[in-house]
Amino acid sequence: MRSRTNIITVAIIIATIVVAYVLLRPPEVVNIRIATTTSLNDTGLLDAIKAQFESENPYINVTWVAVGTGQAIEIGKRGDVDLVLVHSRSLEDQFINGSYGVHGITWAWNDYVIVGPQGDPANASSAVNAIEAFNEIYDAGSLGRALFISRGDGSGTNIKEEDLWKKARVNATGKDWYLESGQGMAATLRMANEEQAYTLSDRATYLAVRGENGFTLTICFEGDGKNLLNTYRAILVNPEMFQNLHYSEAENYVLFLVSSEGQQLIDGYTKNGQKLFNSAFGKLSQLGINDTYEEEEVAYWTGKLQG
Repeated sequence: MRSRTNIITVAIIIATIVVAYVLLRPPEVVNIRIATTTSLNDTGLLDAIKAQFESENPYINVTWVAVGTGQAIEIGKRGDVDLVLVHSRSLEDQFINGSYGVHGITWAWNDYVIVGPQGDPANASSAVNAIEAFNEIYDAGSLGRALFISRGDGSGTNIKEEDLWKKARVNATGKDWYLESGQGMAATLRMANEEQAYTLSDRATYLAVRGENGFTLTICFEGDGKNLLNTYRAILVNPEMFQNLHYSEAENYVLFLVSSEGQQLIDGYTKNGQKLFNSAFGKLSQLGINDTYEEEEVAYWTGKLQG
């Protein structure tokens, strides 16, 4: 009888230990995977977001690959990431309309600037808008007075540049003064600096690189809100299209981006004493963009935040 009692006691102790282990052991760390643009990486903004987000979500590890927007979206289409952070409205809409992405939401914005050599040999600074500035660069290039470096990588910046050439009704591709770097924004800026050439850059990456030794390129044209606005959108990869996505964890990341805390982090982020990005959640109409899809998604994410 005593032996049987001892066996039962031991069994109870073992069961208690097992239950305690299951209940008390920390959850496994989940890696969420993001495909994003080089500008968000090169400026250090993603590192700042990662540090704050992971301090509040210790069992989520944020990882990313930084490429052009076109490449980032292609990675998303393969289901190789949980989330994309990109900045080309036309490609984003195709991604969502093709059912590859869901619940896209604009969370940050800045603008593009045309940078070039001091002295501005193309006189781009005299232009009344970005389209005229591109015409000035085209004319100067044709006369041998200017070079232009394109990213040439299908990125959001590259698509914006191509749109500006199209609106200017000129074709620079193939001209001997028009070069393609095939690289990210920071690398393209450094190449343009070496060649003393013009290029189109998002303001944030330019400000981040401007302080480097030997960097002399200056902003030659800015302030055309209609043509140079640069918005960033977060889009979750559709879990109905792919298995093995960390959807809920990626959703938590987007919730942080659009939360008051995340938006304040974006507004307060600086480098070399310069503010690089602006908060954008629920603000597209203030930027002159009327988008029914965006309004619906603002309501969706607001409900998530409040729920």
